[in-house]
Parts: sequence; structure tokens; C-alpha cells
Amino acid sequence: MTSGDRLTDASDSVGNAAQRAVACSRSMADMATDSATAEQTGKNGSLTGLRLLFAVDSRFPGLGGAESQALKLAVALRERGAHVEFVTPRVLTSQSMEETYHGFTVKRVDYPHIRWIGSLVLMVWFARYLMANRKQFDALHIHITHLLAASAGYVRRWTGLPVTTKISGFYEFEGGVLDQRRRFMPLNFLIRMGLRQVDYVQTISDQTREKLLEAGFRDEQIRFVPNGIDTSQPPQPATDGQTLVIGYCGRLREVKGVHVLLEAFARTSRANPRRNLLLRIAGSGETLDALQAQAEALGVAAQIEWMGTIEDTASFFRSLDIYVQPSFAEGLPNSVMEAMVEQRPVVASDIGGNNDLVEQGVTGLLFKVGDDEQLSRQLNRLIDEPELRHKVALSGRDLIVARFGFDRVVDELLELYHHQDRSSAMSTR
Repeated sequence: MTSGDRLTDASDSVGNAAQRAVACSRSMADMATDSATAEQTGKNGSLTGLRLLFAVDSRFPGLGGAESQALKLAVALRERGAHVEFVTPRVLTSQSMEETYHGFTVKRVDYPHIRWIGSLVLMVWFARYLMANRKQFDALHIHITHLLAASAGYVRRWTGLPVTTKISGFYEFEGGVLDQRRRFMPLNFLIRMGLRQVDYVQTISDQTREKLLEAGFRDEQIRFVPNGIDTSQPPQPATDGQTLVIGYCGRLREVKGVHVLLEAFARTSRANPRRNLLLRIAGSGETLDALQAQAEALGVAAQIEWMGTIEDTASFFRSLDIYVQPSFAEGLPNSVMEAMVEQRPVVASDIGGNNDLVEQGVTGLLFKVGDDEQLSRQLNRLIDEPELRHKVALSGRDLIVARFGFDRVVDELLELYHHQDRSSAMSTR
């Protein structure tokens, strides 16, 4: 395998980041609208003059959750007057060295697509890029913690740029550079040494924070700043039709637990023979064929819509009555947040990330990870109790608006960028 297939596969982590991340992103049409109106809808130019460099350590642009979240955050910052540019590895030789994407400049750092050697060369050349461009930016925010973050840590004292690196998902701990089982591997050891020199490590869940402490990061280095989401649009009511639609949106991989959902859906269908139930699955991945075969064997294939990878996720979530996140591991799942902001009731596996959002009986329902029987019972509760569906959906929406709107997330990140909102500073004079 060459690093052109994915350079960061050198440590089996970010090599497949785009594939491992949730394949759901906000509608590209919505993004285009944001780009066109950003200059006019900024909040009194409160961040005018702030210059940020976003480094995405994967193939970018991409439909993965980390890449999508980086783009959404950049749009939110631009709406408040900040200037944002992107830099990313040139993962594919077919990619240009520079392009404009949704109004943002995207520059790429090239490297030899040779395993191990390519990783080291990328770290050196990214360090040179930072040194050459250090006066053009006020802070550096790295999305996906891997080679670029380590490189930035090594040259932090010379660039003078505050460095924040984000833990985007479980894969950075399971098989990645922060996997304790791999900490003494030469490349991982080198990367960890660099990571310890960044200013902040952004964590998006309580479970991630604990794992960072176990990996040797300092408590004061770890900051909780969650993923953000656009809360500006009011939710649309679910269609009150004859069919009750259950949905999932994400990668089709073993760790996402879609096979558990299929088993639970089959149980739920048998328990509700007089109800029209439909399971709508958006996403693609390596387990698609096995999942379709499983649906045939369970006798529910005719009740399942396989939608493939989608871009207009807002419309997808609005088409649902219930959303299910059956994962075995998560960071802070964008799909759950998107379902909640659309005021749809959520059933999720009781794991870190999911239970940061879903409080049992309040903002949704939880089930023991991997337990299709318990998942089916929770689905039956929501089917039989429309009042409960409405209650948890409303509370879920309220939670997202209160804690995860982009305005709040941006304000929290400004502290990490060592930047004070000018309008706030003036108001305290």
C-alpha cells in the first residue's frame, strides 16, 4: 500500500479517516448559500481581523464527519467576520496544489507516496509550510489528530501560532496514534512527542477526555468544545402518514452496529404486524452486501430503503419519525445531533458520545450496546407512546440549541485561539 492510498495509514489511523467518519454532512446546497451570504450575515464583524488556518489531516474536501464539521465551523467563523484558510495533505496525485472550495482557499502539502517515509516527509514539509506562513495567521486549528498536529507541536515555539488539535472520533484511540497498545511503535512515539507540545487538545466527549488523560496528556491541555450545528432553522413536523419511518445515517461498517439495527427492526416488525414500518438507511461502506443479505434472511428486505451516500441530510432527517444510532464506538455523532436539531426522537446505544447527547427518557432512549432485543423494546415504546416521542424529541432539540449551536461553539473556541471577541471587549469598557 502506498501513502497515496492514504498516507496516514502508516499508523492505521487517519489512513481511513474519511471512510470511518460518519458519511452524513449538511446539504451542499445549504453550504453554498452560507458561502454566498457570509459577508452580509456576519454578526457586526465581531471577528473581523482574526486569521485562522484550518489543517485537515485527511483527504479534503470529503464527506466524512471530521471534514464536514471543519467546513461547517469555517462557515460559522466566516459569518462572524473571521478569515479562514485550509491546508491539507495532497492525498491523491490528481488533486491540485491549490483550489477554492465554498469560497475558502484550500492549499495542499505534497509528499512522496511511500509508506513511513512519506509520513516523515509530510511532517517536515508541513513544518516548513507553517514557518513560511506563520505571519499570515493568528492561530492554527487541526482537525483529526495525527501527523500534522505532531508537526505543528514540534515547531510551536518558532511559529508563535497557538495550536489546537481536535480528537474527531474513536479511531484515533482504536488503532490510531493514541492507541495505548501502539504507544511504543517508532512512528507513534514520535507523533506523541509532538502532540504533547500543542497548546490544546479539543475533546468532544467525556469519554474522549478520559482516554486523553490515560494517554498522558495534561489536564490543563485538554479542553471540551463539542461539535457545532446550525440551529437557525425551525424544525418541521413529522409527516402524520400511514407509515412510520425509522432511520439511520452513517457509514456501513461493523463498528456502526447497523446489523444490530436490522435484527431489532425485524423483531419490531413482528411485534407490530398491523403497522406499516419502514427502515430508511443512508450511507455506504464495506458491509453493505452483508447487510442486504441479512435483511433478506430476516424477511424485512421489502421494508428497507437503501439510500446510499446522501448530501441533503436535512431532508433525510425530516423524513423520519424515529432515528437510531446503534454504534459500538463514537466520538460525538453528528447524525444524532442532526436528528435532534430536526426534533426527531433518538434511540442510541449507551456508549460515550451517544450518551453525551442522549439522556435516558429525557432527550431520547438508550439501549445496551449490541443488544437488538433491548433496542426493539425501545422502538416499541416510541411506536406505542406518541406522547413520549414528542417529549424526547422536543427536549433533544432544546439541548442542541442550548449547548451545541455554532455561536456558542465559536465563542468557546476563541479562548483556545487566544482571541477575545472585539464586541465583547468593547462592551466591558
